[in-house]
Amino acid sequence: MLCNEKRLCALMDKFGLDGVVATSRENILYLSGFTSWSQNAYLYGNAQAFVIYPRDQGRPPVLLTPGGDMGYASLKEVWIKEINVFGSPEKPEVSKGAKLSPEETGLLALSGQTSKGRRPEEALSQVLREKGLEKSRIGIDQFGLPMGFLEKLKSLSPNATFLPASTFFRYVRMIKTEPEIERLKQAGIVNQRAVNALLKNGRPGISEEEFASVYRAELARGGGQNSWLHMGPNFPPLKDRILTKGDIIRMDMGCIVQGYNADTCVSASIGTPSDKHRKVYEALQTGILKSVEALKPGVLPSRLHEIMNQGVRAAGLPDFSFFFVGHTIGLEAREFPFMLGPAQEINDPFLPSTTDIPMERGMVVNLETSRFEIGWGCVAVEYSLVVTDKGYEYLYPPEQALHSLPLG
Repeated sequence: MLCNEKRLCALMDKFGLDGVVATSRENILYLSGFTSWSQNAYLYGNAQAFVIYPRDQGRPPVLLTPGGDMGYASLKEVWIKEINVFGSPEKPEVSKGAKLSPEETGLLALSGQTSKGRRPEEALSQVLREKGLEKSRIGIDQFGLPMGFLEKLKSLSPNATFLPASTFFRYVRMIKTEPEIERLKQAGIVNQRAVNALLKNGRPGISEEEFASVYRAELARGGGQNSWLHMGPNFPPLKDRILTKGDIIRMDMGCIVQGYNADTCVSASIGTPSDKHRKVYEALQTGILKSVEALKPGVLPSRLHEIMNQGVRAAGLPDFSFFFVGHTIGLEAREFPFMLGPAQEINDPFLPSTTDIPMERGMVVNLETSRFEIGWGCVAVEYSLVVTDKGYEYLYPPEQALHSLPLG
């Protein structure tokens, strides 16, 4: 199970919620382990799925899925036991005498259910009634709802109070569980392997796009999906730009593995780095490692930001100032409190009044900094870390260095 149930229930109590409804892909995965095919195929609100999670632990949570997703709901990764279907599910044919797998048996069971409703809002309203939530205060994840859905739901459940609560889910997810940290570790390892394959192919004469394609291919072999790849000043890599001796390369790469994000930056040059290149990299490395050493429960993001900037300046770049010192990461590439740096005010019923909140055990952060000069190049350093009781641990073994390509 990925969900931090203790924190979820405590925050429902704090905000007076009798239940919550997850609708977006990230929050459905978080609460149930379920990944919807239809939500991936129809990204912008033409397909719905839900997890209904009552605060009363005597009422078990429910996964409500469209008929077309029954096969995905039958997978062993889904840990919610109560699964309902809406729409018009078709009963699959069964080969005579066949020995069915557990997933196939589960699919048959789901296909034999009575649909909770023809339309998703009808089905959701019906499940809320069955869970005794028809007159309750419910936080609903509005990010996964199409326009007009909430109004239809309110008309079907007029005695319930629905509060837009996508930020509530983000606040719950701020503190990671051990299964989440394990997925983040695996994502980071897969990403780093793809980065290493990329570095092995760096050489004069290769195009930026060919260079980047090595990373994407290795990432796919590891089960990852590429989210972004920045290369130097080019966003994205240029297909026809050829790398030549003396080029300064900064690569920033993000991916998703099993629903969780990884992000890393790599600095390199084609050929031997110049003295300036080394000086900038070493100053950035010095500053970011000082912020890493300061990471622990209770420290504020603004303080980590100050430590990094001061460290880089003292290490040889006296005019240095960067706007942040990294970010949080998880099911989203940036999670609350998003960018770590100077305090920003927040006006949200479910969040603190500022982004400058103390670090807590179980938060996962990427501490990073960069230096970019138009006409010269870009250098960056980045580390992925988890906050522990005594300080921090690297999420996966760090491999930050200023690389000279080709390697060796």
